[in-house]
Amino acid sequence: MFNIGYGFRLTFCLFISTIILYEPAFCSSLQDENKKRLEAVRTTYPPKIDGILNDEIWSSTPVASDFIIYSPDNGKPSNKRTEVHLVYDNTALYIGAFMYDNYPDSIYVELGERDADRMLNADNFSVEVCPYNDAINGFRFKVSASGVQSDSRIEQFEFGSGGGRRGGGGGGGMGGGMMMSGGRGRQDNWDAVWESEVSINDKGWVAEIKIPYSALRFPKEVMQTWGINFWREVRRTKEQSSWNYVNRDIGSSINHLGEIYNISEIKPPVRLSITPYVSGYLDKSTGQDATFIYNGGLDLKLGLTESFTLDATLIPDFGQVQADDQILNLTPYEVRYNEKRSFFMEGTELFDKGGIFYSRRIGATPKMYYSVYDTLKSNEIITDNPLESGMINATKLSGRTHFGLGVGVFNAMTREMFANIKDTITGESYSVRTEPFTNFNLLVLDQNLPNGSYISLVNSNVRRNAPKDDNYYTANVTATDFMLRTRNNLYSVSGVVALSQKYFDDRASEFGHSYDFRIGKTGGPFRIEYSLNAISDTYDPNDMGYLRRNNQFENEIQVSYNINRPVWKINSSRNSIQFSYAQLYSPRVFTESQIDISSVTVFRNFSNVMLRASFTPGGFNDYFEPRVDGWFFHSGKEFQTSVSYDTNRDKKLYLGTTFSYSKIWSEYDQNNYMISLDPGIRFSDRFSLSHQFSFQTKLNDLGYVDDTESGEIYFGKRNNRTIMNTLSAGYIFSADAYLTFRLRHYWSRADYTNDFFLLKANGDLDPDTPFAGNFDSNYNSFNIDLVYNWRFAPGSDISVVWKNSIYSYGSFIFNRFSDNIDYMFDSPQTNSLSVKILYYLDYQYLKKRNR
Repeated sequence: MFNIGYGFRLTFCLFISTIILYEPAFCSSLQDENKKRLEAVRTTYPPKIDGILNDEIWSSTPVASDFIIYSPDNGKPSNKRTEVHLVYDNTALYIGAFMYDNYPDSIYVELGERDADRMLNADNFSVEVCPYNDAINGFRFKVSASGVQSDSRIEQFEFGSGGGRRGGGGGGGMGGGMMMSGGRGRQDNWDAVWESEVSINDKGWVAEIKIPYSALRFPKEVMQTWGINFWREVRRTKEQSSWNYVNRDIGSSINHLGEIYNISEIKPPVRLSITPYVSGYLDKSTGQDATFIYNGGLDLKLGLTESFTLDATLIPDFGQVQADDQILNLTPYEVRYNEKRSFFMEGTELFDKGGIFYSRRIGATPKMYYSVYDTLKSNEIITDNPLESGMINATKLSGRTHFGLGVGVFNAMTREMFANIKDTITGESYSVRTEPFTNFNLLVLDQNLPNGSYISLVNSNVRRNAPKDDNYYTANVTATDFMLRTRNNLYSVSGVVALSQKYFDDRASEFGHSYDFRIGKTGGPFRIEYSLNAISDTYDPNDMGYLRRNNQFENEIQVSYNINRPVWKINSSRNSIQFSYAQLYSPRVFTESQIDISSVTVFRNFSNVMLRASFTPGGFNDYFEPRVDGWFFHSGKEFQTSVSYDTNRDKKLYLGTTFSYSKIWSEYDQNNYMISLDPGIRFSDRFSLSHQFSFQTKLNDLGYVDDTESGEIYFGKRNNRTIMNTLSAGYIFSADAYLTFRLRHYWSRADYTNDFFLLKANGDLDPDTPFAGNFDSNYNSFNIDLVYNWRFAPGSDISVVWKNSIYSYGSFIFNRFSDNIDYMFDSPQTNSLSVKILYYLDYQYLKKRNR
């Protein structure tokens, strides 16, 4: 048996040894080459942030100019004149920028929500600041020509992990715009309180920005040099340019910062803020009386040192978050939903290390929620059974030392949950526990190394206040995550090694492990990468993480060629071919081999097309669809193809389209079609509307339906059709107030053809099966989210939200869309109207006001 203590010691020794070996070279990295420098000027009379740029201090400071194009003509001088000034005092950094434009009436000024960022169709100016000047961690502050703010944390990037078609890996597409920071480099959900004002005149437009030191983290040194870069985007031409040159072929933007020097005698301020809130909910469900609930709590942010911050949420309220896009799940795998709760989205870059943390586990559905229904007697009903575990509090401590060591500590606690059951004969009620008090913990150590390299050690732990049985065991996962890059960022080797442990009271502990190693040329236009991924059949991180499936062993080679400078009618293009061979980890038997070809191209008119084709020449042996260990279902060789085309989404009217087709060679004539349309229109700079429509049909799809105690496993043939409509609208009153509307209707039906099969030991299906049953499914998910938000003061919001939700599931198949709609609206529904007020209180501001 694998020795846990030895494994942890080996991992820890590797972590420490790599730090010692790399630490002397911290100062030598890609970012040292050819950087621009700008002298920082101290002022005793800070400029007024009004977007005018007429303060006397601006005329006596050095100018950052001569911007260089990032996209589309990377490396060429920009013909758009931009001048940036910078001063500082004891409380803040001040930036004044003039973006000259010969056609000021053509400057794009669309309004949008805060942090709309790339979705906002407006010219913009941004600054990237790295106070430790280590090309590791920094901050990005961006303001549009319409005054909309966006901010984010920036870090070193990491290239995305692969994943087979069946293995549960994630994927993504490519829009018409280009990103200024890559992969891991952006944490857009981080929010800070800072000031900005803009104005447009006959020569262009102006942005003035004040970044208080309370929004930054910097060292305690008398004389300091910070990394910095300034960015400008002219939206009508999609030209992005920067003060310090950023090479798109190598590294991310933080690798290419310039410097501001001569920052002297500033002290890190006391970083203390609290954001109390009050909220009220009026809820009404079909057949029930309306209920009113009110809540109160607060978020706390405390700077423990100049580098480390404590974030806590006490009695949190997440009732206003957007509803999940729920689906009909016919697979054996858990559906992964995105995190939408702000506390778990902000400043979490450290906690993503190792891939073992899935924050939706906190406050999730109690483990015994469904089992309560199975134990009911004929004379009993459930009067209350909460769908979510109540959260008591959550705390994050994170930061990074001057030597590049990041430390993250996370803790969350959820309360004990009960279902209330009533005896309809006696009238007596009793409670059944569905979830004990649970404590979630996560510890991260992340050492940054030269050239964008790093090594991390991560540990997650889940403890439940209950006897350690099959439901309430103690779970522990330890992982190390590393990436080592060459000085020129052209070659890299990376990996993740993880160990899971489950501890029980009445039986032996369970251990599992996984490892993923990658090596290749990962910079420059031509790239090639080899990867080996192994997940044991007992590895299970899902108490605090997410793993779609375990028991995998896969080898993969990917060759790609990227075009990052305009050629012919092309602005940029990403092209790749991938070969993979997959087996089970135990026993080591074949599951599939696959060839995958993809191409994403952005044209000079900023439309883009994505093509993909894949082929599994040996078919697929699916060991998970039968839902019984040791059995597999053999699916024939399969061909998949898809094509997507998007027009320029900055136009008033735009359209996105996708068509995909797949065919499985078998006697059952299995085909899959999907088409989606995504039109949108901008009526003005304030009002926009978009509609997403998709239709998918799977003809003669084969899947599990049932199994018996004697060991028979039955499959059925079905036609699965899904229609989804999502209507989104937004009206922006100002840069601080907006109204958004989102309606989503998802309808999926699985219509079985009454052809049932017995699964045979060789993976084939026996058609001569005397089996019958009604397994048809007709599922609807309907949600409306109407949100009004007003930022009435810095960091302070009033939000009013109306939510409507309908979920219906039945076995009667509706063939007409109108009949299904009538059925759905006759189903129980829930309406919720809520108001939430939160107010940001900052120690520095209160201290200054009371002087």
